[in-house]
Amino acid sequence: MCSSYIPSKLDTELFWDRERTRERSISEVPPGFPDIIQSPLVWKGSDIHPKVREWKVDLCGDEITAIDAAVFAFEKKYGENLAELTSSTFELPTEFSQRLRKLSDQLYRGVGFQIIHGLDPTKYTPRQKMIMYVGVTAHVCPQRGSVDVAGKGVVGKLTGCLPRRLRAKPPPSFSNSFHTDNCAIMAFYYLDVAPLSGWTLLSSIWQTYNELAASKLEVLHTLAEPWVLDTFKPLSIQPPRHVRPLQRVVGSDKIPVLFRFSRYPVTGFQRERSADRDAADAVQFIAARNAITLPVIAGDVLLVNDMALFHAREGFHDGGVPLKRHLVKMYFRDPEQGWAIPPSMEREWKTAYLSGSDDGRVKKEEIWECTYWPGLEELSMLNG
Repeated sequence: MCSSYIPSKLDTELFWDRERTRERSISEVPPGFPDIIQSPLVWKGSDIHPKVREWKVDLCGDEITAIDAAVFAFEKKYGENLAELTSSTFELPTEFSQRLRKLSDQLYRGVGFQIIHGLDPTKYTPRQKMIMYVGVTAHVCPQRGSVDVAGKGVVGKLTGCLPRRLRAKPPPSFSNSFHTDNCAIMAFYYLDVAPLSGWTLLSSIWQTYNELAASKLEVLHTLAEPWVLDTFKPLSIQPPRHVRPLQRVVGSDKIPVLFRFSRYPVTGFQRERSADRDAADAVQFIAARNAITLPVIAGDVLLVNDMALFHAREGFHDGGVPLKRHLVKMYFRDPEQGWAIPPSMEREWKTAYLSGSDDGRVKKEEIWECTYWPGLEELSMLNG
C-alpha cells in the first residue's frame, strides 16, 4: 500500500501490479447504489481533451472591453464595498451576460468545468482583480459562498508559500492527491502560474465510481460506511468530522451519488485501518489514470463542479520567486440548477451558502482578503 498520501510513480506502478492478481471478494454494489452511472459528466481525460469547445471560452476584444468598463463602473459607484458585487451591479451587455450564463449548463449538465480565457491580470490593481473575477463569475453562477470554517471569508489563496510546519507533509492544495472541496462550484483565478509544472488536474468522480463498481466493489462498500476524519485543526476551530465519503442523495434525479473525499485525513491518522488506505489508493490511482491536465495560463478563470469532479495539482517549481504561483479560490453556486444534498451536509452548506441570497446579495458579514498573508490558508475548510 502507498505509504504517503502524496503518491509517487512507484506507488502507482505497485498499485496496478497488485490489481492484476487481486481476488474479488464482493459481487454487488452497496444497497441502493447504481451499478453504473451514465452522464456527460462521466468521462476520461483522453476523450475530452480534444473537445476544447466544450470546456474553454475564448473572450473576444469587445467582451474584454466590456469587462474593463464594468470593473471601473463598479469601483466608481461602490468603491471598496465588494459585498455589493452581483451580476446586476457588474453590468455587462445583455448578449455577453447570456453567453456567460449558459456556461452553467456545462458545469451542471455537461463536462463539469469551464475555462474563461483572455483576461490580463497585470492591468488591474489587487482590488480591481477581485472585482473582475467575482463580477464575471456572478454572471455564470449568481450565488457565492464562504471558503473558511467561520463562514465569513469568501476568498482563499493558493500560493507557492507554505508555513514551515506544513512543508514536510503539505495539504492537498500543494499535492497531486485527488480530492474534493466542500462546495457546489469551485472557482480559481490564476493571478500567476509556476514557471515549471504545477498544472491543475481534473477527473470525473462518476467515472471513478463506475470503475470501482466494475472491479473494486469492496472499496465502494468501505466508502459508504461512516468515517471519522481528523481535520488537523484546533478543536475550537474545526473538530473531527463524522462523514460517509460516498452517499446516495434520496429524491434527487440530478446526482446519482455524492462523493466527498481526500486522502489527507485518511493517511494522517495515527491509527490507520487498512481498508481505509486501500480505498484511498484506489480512488487516487483510478482518478489519476482518467484525469485531464488543464492548459491554463495567468489570467484564466476556471470553474469546476466540485460535486462531480475531483481535482489535484502537480508539483511545481517557482523559480525562487515568492508568490509566483498564485491562485485565488472562491465558492459559487447556481440556485436554478444546484443539486440536492444529503442531511449530513446541511450544516456546512448553510455556513457556506444559505445565509446568502440566491441573487448573490449577501445577508451576512463578508471578509475579503484581496492580498495574501502567511497563515491565511489555515482558516480554510478541510478539503474533502
